[in-house]
Amino acid sequence: MKSDEEDKIAATIRAARAQTRGYADSFSWPIDRDLEELGVLQSLATALDTEGSLFFSDLTLRGRSNDPPDCEALSLQGQRIAFEVTELVNPETIRAHQAGNTYEFAEWPSEKFHARLAELLIRKDARYPDLKGAPYHGGYIVVIFTDEPLLSRTAVETLLKTWKPLTVSYIHKAYLLLSYDPNIQRYPHFTLPLSN
Repeated sequence: MKSDEEDKIAATIRAARAQTRGYADSFSWPIDRDLEELGVLQSLATALDTEGSLFFSDLTLRGRSNDPPDCEALSLQGQRIAFEVTELVNPETIRAHQAGNTYEFAEWPSEKFHARLAELLIRKDARYPDLKGAPYHGGYIVVIFTDEPLLSRTAVETLLKTWKPLTVSYIHKAYLLLSYDPNIQRYPHFTLPLSN
């Protein structure tokens, strides 16, 4: 005989399965976008800590009613940092997978890759005046994450060689975080050059 708790767990699993998109969803928490964003930032923190370049602590989730920003943390100097998280994914390919074409992967030629990164960064830069809880003297950080199958660590390294620093008004740092790479035993990440 199943308990109420088991019924709740089973219902949660069914809800998550119903919302999964079946493509590029390594970071996905389909029933809780807040936990997905926090998980992305925790993965970045682990990767930065592994290489000795972690610059924040006390990462906290702000929640839907308190964003933007998605999360905040403290710098090593004790200043508050605002984090916004967004995803690089091809929505057409998600729709194709949901329609049953599981063999289709998004192609990312240089122009498309650069244009999409720039679009995401510009959108987040424009969101800065709406940040709740300001000021954030520790900075405004944007983290773009992706699990696109054709955006491997080596592919991204090559694509970023031709990336020209994007001019932004408010973003202090921007990172691109890839899904876990067993070859290096961590989440590959790249700092995206910006100019102010």
